[in-house]
Amino acid sequence: MPEEEQMGHNNVPPDFDHIEGNGDDATAESIMLEESAKTGGFFNSYQTAPLEQGYGTHYAIVWVGTPPQRKSVIVDTGSHYTAFPCKGCENCGEEHHTDLYFDPTKSSTFRQLECAECIGARCEDSRCVFTQSYTEGSSWQAFQAIDQFFCGAAELTGGSNPTDLSFAIPFMFGCQTSETGLFVTQLADGIMGMSAHDATLPKQMYNKGKLEHNLFTLCFRRELSVSKQGISAGVMTLGGIDTRLDSSPMVYAKNVASTGWYTVFVKNIFVRSNGGQSARADDELEQVVMKIPVDISSMNGGKGVIVDSGTTDTYLHKDLAKSFGEVWYEVTKRSYSNTGIKLSRDELLRLPTVLIQLRAYDEFPDPSIPPESTTGLVGPKLDPSSPHDVLLAIPATHYMEYSPSKDLYTSRLYFTESRGGVIGANAMQGHDVLFDWENGRVGFAESSCEFKEGENMIDPITGKVIDAGEVGENRNCVLGRPSLTYECRESVTVDDCLDDPNKNVAGFEKWTSVVLSSGTSSGMSCEDALMNNWAEEEKPEVSCDGSGLCFELRPCEVSCAEVMTGESGKAPLTPASPTEGGDICEDGLWGACDHTCEQSKIASTLMSDGLCHEVDELRQTRDCHIDACGRLDPCRVPFVVHAIIALRGGKAPLWNRRAEEVLADALAKTVDSEEADPGNEVLFGAGDVKVLLATSWYKSDLVGAEGVGEEDEEIGMKIVVEISIFNANAKFPEIVDVEQEEEEEEENMLSMEEEDADSNTTFLEKFDKVEGKVEEKVLEGKVKKVVKELPHGHPLSTCEESDFYPLAKTALDVHAELGREYFLSDMISNMKKYEILEVAYSEKSPFSDILANNELARESQVITSWTIKTDVGGGKVHDHSWDSNFRKFFDKDNILNYVTNIPLMTMALALSLILCAIGLCCGCSCGRRKRSGRNQERVALIAEKKKGKKGKYAKISSTGSFDEGEELGLESSSEYKDNIDSSEGDVEMM
Repeated sequence: MPEEEQMGHNNVPPDFDHIEGNGDDATAESIMLEESAKTGGFFNSYQTAPLEQGYGTHYAIVWVGTPPQRKSVIVDTGSHYTAFPCKGCENCGEEHHTDLYFDPTKSSTFRQLECAECIGARCEDSRCVFTQSYTEGSSWQAFQAIDQFFCGAAELTGGSNPTDLSFAIPFMFGCQTSETGLFVTQLADGIMGMSAHDATLPKQMYNKGKLEHNLFTLCFRRELSVSKQGISAGVMTLGGIDTRLDSSPMVYAKNVASTGWYTVFVKNIFVRSNGGQSARADDELEQVVMKIPVDISSMNGGKGVIVDSGTTDTYLHKDLAKSFGEVWYEVTKRSYSNTGIKLSRDELLRLPTVLIQLRAYDEFPDPSIPPESTTGLVGPKLDPSSPHDVLLAIPATHYMEYSPSKDLYTSRLYFTESRGGVIGANAMQGHDVLFDWENGRVGFAESSCEFKEGENMIDPITGKVIDAGEVGENRNCVLGRPSLTYECRESVTVDDCLDDPNKNVAGFEKWTSVVLSSGTSSGMSCEDALMNNWAEEEKPEVSCDGSGLCFELRPCEVSCAEVMTGESGKAPLTPASPTEGGDICEDGLWGACDHTCEQSKIASTLMSDGLCHEVDELRQTRDCHIDACGRLDPCRVPFVVHAIIALRGGKAPLWNRRAEEVLADALAKTVDSEEADPGNEVLFGAGDVKVLLATSWYKSDLVGAEGVGEEDEEIGMKIVVEISIFNANAKFPEIVDVEQEEEEEEENMLSMEEEDADSNTTFLEKFDKVEGKVEEKVLEGKVKKVVKELPHGHPLSTCEESDFYPLAKTALDVHAELGREYFLSDMISNMKKYEILEVAYSEKSPFSDILANNELARESQVITSWTIKTDVGGGKVHDHSWDSNFRKFFDKDNILNYVTNIPLMTMALALSLILCAIGLCCGCSCGRRKRSGRNQERVALIAEKKKGKKGKYAKISSTGSFDEGEELGLESSSEYKDNIDSSEGDVEMM
């Protein structure tokens, strides 16, 4: 809900970091090569939290204090501040809310802000007091306080979830002392402002390094009932974009306000007959689209059209009411009103769908995303001049509110605004809506926003079932179980025992762990994760090689007798039986893709000593371009192909890491078997395939969401994958860690002067010596140290824009192959050829039925696929087909050849003299004409000012044509030039 002006605020920009007592962030002293880099990435590191259904709004669960107390807050992109009632709040509706008032006395970390720390508030009775009013009439008063704060699940155990706890920050909120209006009777305890303002939770989490990106998404669906216990009704994603539940690509509208509210520019409004849930028509012959005349100057005037999750309904300009009513009557044969009417389910679905055209984020969009076939884009049929604009669909199931008690439907689409408008929560429903302050855009992707109750969502890292509150990428590094690579006696030599054959000597064991998730720069590193398992006095030496493997050197003792004979004197080790829960050792599956764009796998066996022993000859490393590789770096991975594959007869509850490997291998082999020729590079490899989600596929999915009945049949498995298109020409920046170099130089000097090498040798150096070589430190090893101290991510690689064009074609080739008629049949055939076929056929495999039944293979389908461009910067597109000739012409050797060619240079000089003579003769005449033209423009401008100030847009008549004599500054062209008057509030000039 939009805020009104604050009471007691000053004009000094608030500082939300100084009150935390934070010092300056440490940064690495590094030198990086300055080249052209791209901004963006996968946006796949984030925290998610479930949203609950309120009275027309959606609320999140937050946990505040130490120990955490649960509070429910409306998520409101139309306001800035977070506030909820504290103990002692007078008549604040505790009996209506989900939870008791927050009790500051029960939190050991609660602190009331002192007057010197007030942020846009007035000092009153030694407290920072501020008041907030809202346009619908509600208000509250509170004092400012700070405490530990994080989002989580509604269950009472949600406050102790370690994943959610890792996102906790000290956060400033309002401790409410009084409330009026809807705040008293609403279901949620309070409100959480989510606008583009420094006081909001996402911005503060970003500032404190908990989030990689300053953005979030809200995904709403509507439930018909509410409960104090909570009714799940969507998902909130903080710091990233979760595409797992999306059914269409994310398309981006320009946020025309740099701060404050998220504001979009509305260019057109359409009405489509015979309904439809999507922006894409179900049947273009049956569904006719009609344009509503819009005065875009008035429509976007004032504060503009804001996207406001805290406003239940949608409000558009009042001038649209008459034209909309006429079109509505023509389509429905009913008069449009906001009073309740009786409708059958079929009548509801056949009511018109309202389509709103929003100005595109990128003026020069990527040509690899075809607007005519991309759901959510306007396309050339509706607007040939702006086909890449966003088309937001609001179906009747969203704008018609149902009252079960009255059995009536009421339209919540109002035409009442004199300037600007509000796209409210009902228009956001059925969409994953991105609020991207970092890049100045608002994104929309069609989505179910639904984690079906009882449905299995599988974490591709662990293979375990997860819920809506745990679907984000791990912030901390996750490692597999360590395997013993070298025993203690292998770390010492016979020379160590020459003085006393009967003594025990110090040695060490080398243990290897596979990186299952490399985490993010704001989380725990893999080295720290290894050390975290040990007491301070027992900590081993640890290192990671950047290719997905980490090592521990654990101190130990071994007898010289064992060293001399090579025998331990113990019974020989034999393989042990696996536990009832399955293999507990590494099973030869690929780990996570590390920052160096490599991943590794090892195989180990459980032996009779109870330890996992690595089978050294089975260790492998391969290239990959998922996970940490390119997460923040569009130059490395400029495109990702997102695909949803439905396998009839698949069993989602049985999904695991082995199943992911089977699918990735078969997918890559199937695509490349058609596209790869001898001597040419393949389109992608198995290391480029990332499984985002494995979930159940229901019968209702065959006919769309509106065909869902009370009982739904599970018919298979739906798998969401992303395929990375890697740029081999990307150049990783040269990193020079000055501090590290100085330390290494000092160590080298000391090593040259040391008298007793053995006495100063560490276990790591000694082990390297025993192996006969010193392990090389890969560049990524340096990068990790520097990156850990860089704010919000890794140094970016560089690339040229021309690199992207062949890669865009590669993405289109992948789409074409996925759409091939027999693609899935061929892919399933490749699954049967997989090297661990007996595992795939076993009852524990999710593929067992489909591999044994060819009919199920024929009934499977690729539901959809689309391309995600990871670069958010955009930029002007030009024809790169001329680039090679251009570079060849201006090649250094060619230029030298031109200069030394006397006849050629003589001809060029003569031509230049002729052109100069022509220019000299025409210049005076042209100059006189230009000055005369400028004088005429000045006279016309003075005359116009005398008549009064005019707008910049043509009026549009009821027929959709320009009224004669009313065109004010538009060129005679079918293209609109969408400028906003400089006097229109704080909307950014375009």
